[in-house]
Amino acid sequence: MIDRQSLDEVLTQYKENFPSHWEEEKYKWEAIKCFQDNWDINAQDFPAMLRKSLSKTDNLLTTSYDFSRKMIEFYAEQNAEEVRSMFMQLYDENIDIVERINGFMAKSDKLLDVYGPEGKQHYQKEGTITTYLWLRYPDIYYIYKFRQVKALSDRLESNYEFKQGASTTNIRTYTKFYNEVRDVISEDSELIKMFTSALTEDCYPDPYFVTLTADIAYFSKDYKEIPPTQPGDKLFCIPPYNKGKFLEEVFMPEEKYDKLAAVLLNKKNIILQGAPGVGKTFSAKRLAYSLIGAVNEDAIEFVQFHQNYSYEDFMMGYKPSEASFELKKGVFYRFCKKAEADPDAKYFFIIDEINRGNLSKIFGELLMLIENDYRGTPATLAYNDEKFSVPENLYIIGMMNTADRSLAMIDYALRRRFSFFEMEPGFETEGFIQYQQSLKNETFNDLLAKVIELNTEIALDRSLGRGFCIGHSYFCGRDELSCTDEWMQEVVDYDILPMLGEYWFDDQEKYQRWENILHGVFQ
Repeated sequence: MIDRQSLDEVLTQYKENFPSHWEEEKYKWEAIKCFQDNWDINAQDFPAMLRKSLSKTDNLLTTSYDFSRKMIEFYAEQNAEEVRSMFMQLYDENIDIVERINGFMAKSDKLLDVYGPEGKQHYQKEGTITTYLWLRYPDIYYIYKFRQVKALSDRLESNYEFKQGASTTNIRTYTKFYNEVRDVISEDSELIKMFTSALTEDCYPDPYFVTLTADIAYFSKDYKEIPPTQPGDKLFCIPPYNKGKFLEEVFMPEEKYDKLAAVLLNKKNIILQGAPGVGKTFSAKRLAYSLIGAVNEDAIEFVQFHQNYSYEDFMMGYKPSEASFELKKGVFYRFCKKAEADPDAKYFFIIDEINRGNLSKIFGELLMLIENDYRGTPATLAYNDEKFSVPENLYIIGMMNTADRSLAMIDYALRRRFSFFEMEPGFETEGFIQYQQSLKNETFNDLLAKVIELNTEIALDRSLGRGFCIGHSYFCGRDELSCTDEWMQEVVDYDILPMLGEYWFDDQEKYQRWENILHGVFQ
């Protein structure tokens, strides 16, 4: 059973946002149509047929962190007949669904053992395999995603139970739950008219509203719970975010982003280090957005370390209460529990100025627990003997300024548990060049040319190096009207020259020379 009133609220939200939502999600129906038009299990060139059939699945089977389509196509190239037999068994309706899914995963494991690639996964899990079933039989199957079905079930106060780790039970149950939801949806004449009017020839018609039902579940999971609105108020929907959006906002080459994302997903802990103004904090949040797939602030926690930051702030400790002392949970403890309760989603804990704190003191026993190999492994906490583990779906991003010479180097024990990624000035990236051209300002161009020369000298300076170069972020965020000489002079006088004064405090001649060069741009 489901709560009808709650479902009506969901449908109202969906209908209010349908035009914009449809533009983003229409590809699902196009993906089915493409698959149906091209699928042929007996195709002579099976790998080519598979590629064409899956060509419009977009982020259904390919995201910045999930390469399920790429891997199944790779295995088809290596052993077409084995992959063909896997799909034949998967699509055999005479075999129990759980048996089919488990069989597909087991054979994928064997293909990974034989063909690799080493260090990769095959990504053929329940969500991917039910996507294959949905593409083939779109009137029967829904895509299974635990987070999605659990969120909708909870919101509708249904009597269907979905538990993390109980995939066998969940898969046997989720279709029944979605079918009940679909029965209500099919009675909403306003929604059905809206939906059918939006369908085009390149869309699967979805006559039984199966995909429509799944799309409503997807829509519902990312909607913010908000109080009743006044007439005319707009509901807020979490906007999507992907690699393309990241590259638009962060001036970084695509190949470097791919490496950065891969390192973080593999290691789970990374430190972005670099010169002042390279956009470490800005990039960290948008890296998280891109891997989440949306601008979801609920999945991100941001803290800044300092010399007085402690384990008690970070994890837990006794703090004064009205009568005595009370054991309080810290920000990292609470965020870990939040991530643990939502294991199908990615959560990101971002630490600014990570090298400013006493890291061994702050992390305590977490030094072991944050390590990739020990994720999910419980250890006993010092304060309350609680068994605690850092969940596998939590990723830590730290930032440190390589030009801050007043700080000690990062603790070796922590260094072993983090990968370090160098952030560099992005003046010569394609994105920044496009931004620069859009300003149409010769003075701006001249100033950047001098800053690039300055960075070359800083990089070659034996007392400094690349970690002290001037970053591009000092020059971002302007348009043709706001890119004024006054603003540029302020950047030079109040951002760049004070740094150069620290860099070359014992070489006034060099400082004075660059002060004259930078000021000369405006003469």
